[in-house]
Amino acid sequence: MPPIPPLQLQLRAAARARTQCLRQSRIPSTPRTIRNTSTTTNPKNPLRTTPSPRSRDQDLARTKRSIYISTSGIILCAVGMYAVIKADVFGLEQTTTTTTTETGNENKQDGEGNGAMKLDGPVGFPGNPTLTIIHGEDGEGEKVETGTSSVPYFPTVMRLPRWIESDDTPVQSGEEIPLVKKDAAEEEGEEYQLLGLGIRTVSFLNFQVYVVGMYVAKSDLAELQSRLVRTAVHPPHVEDGGEKVIANEVGAAAATSLVSMERDRLRELLLDQAERGDEAWEGILKEGGLRTAFRIVPTRNTDFLHLRDGWVRGITGRAKKYNPTSGGEFEGEGFGKAMGEFKGLFSGAGQKNVPKGQTLVLARGRKGQLDVLVWGEKGPGRYMGRVTDERISRLVWMNYLAGKNVSSEGARRSVVDGIMGVVERPVGTV
Repeated sequence: MPPIPPLQLQLRAAARARTQCLRQSRIPSTPRTIRNTSTTTNPKNPLRTTPSPRSRDQDLARTKRSIYISTSGIILCAVGMYAVIKADVFGLEQTTTTTTTETGNENKQDGEGNGAMKLDGPVGFPGNPTLTIIHGEDGEGEKVETGTSSVPYFPTVMRLPRWIESDDTPVQSGEEIPLVKKDAAEEEGEEYQLLGLGIRTVSFLNFQVYVVGMYVAKSDLAELQSRLVRTAVHPPHVEDGGEKVIANEVGAAAATSLVSMERDRLRELLLDQAERGDEAWEGILKEGGLRTAFRIVPTRNTDFLHLRDGWVRGITGRAKKYNPTSGGEFEGEGFGKAMGEFKGLFSGAGQKNVPKGQTLVLARGRKGQLDVLVWGEKGPGRYMGRVTDERISRLVWMNYLAGKNVSSEGARRSVVDGIMGVVERPVGTV
């Protein structure tokens, strides 16, 4: 190969140097690592990504579950609101009744200022301001509002057959009995006067079970008056520091009525939740010769076993409470047999259910015997039977009237208010 001339070598060297200068003068390119990352990494936009079939099914199931939960919550809220309204938790019906009573009292007071003559003394029996008397239609007699729309009214007077006072009843347990009408002959029925009434409720929601009212035979009102005055003259536990009802003992034994202050003290005694209240009612009920009755009307469908269990629990609790101080009066074979008879009254009479509005009467006779009668809204009734041991009826009555835990506090206070209308008059004038 012939040698390259020096001029060509110089030209090649100059071209090489120019090319190198041009390369160095270019804008530096992205490093390989960055360029590789930017070119190989291609993140997907989640908004443009098409979900897989499995993910779509999961989303649909989650949406359905949310709808089910929301619907269940709406239904539960609706049921809860309905229960609160029907149970009258906030006492709206009683408030309406009280408002009606106050309006009637205002109208009555307005009428007293029209120049009419006003005589001293009570205006009538019972003197219970919580009972609003309503004149019935078609000869049904006077009624009072109960405070619940389920059983709106109670009669001020009811009639019971006189044969329940006989030692041998003409009907057997479970047999039908006719309804004693208001215009029936006097020998067929005895009139009982309403003293007070209230509503039996259960649970913290105050679910209404039945309306209960206490009645006393009209011919025994004088006996009730004398027992109340005697209780006021000789209240229990005075020797232990208990408060006297009649402050002036001079002539107290001959008292026939009570003045306002004495009635207030007697009311406190009868409402006392300690032993004094129990002993006061014990003295009124234990002695024979006073006929009383409880009229019970369910506000919802129930059954005899449910009612019986409530009374049995009350009797058992009272018996355990009173046995230590009564020398074991409510125990033994005789008392156990009487309890068995009481339970049998509500299980062998041919009917178990007690529909709403049916009337159940517990009648306590002169000797303390307990008779149970049932009447429907129409047609004849049925005689359930009798328990002759007076201890059973006494404990049932005490469960409504005495002590701390009574079946209906409203009924107890209403009865005591009615009693105050009895003792404000002289004995034998009611």
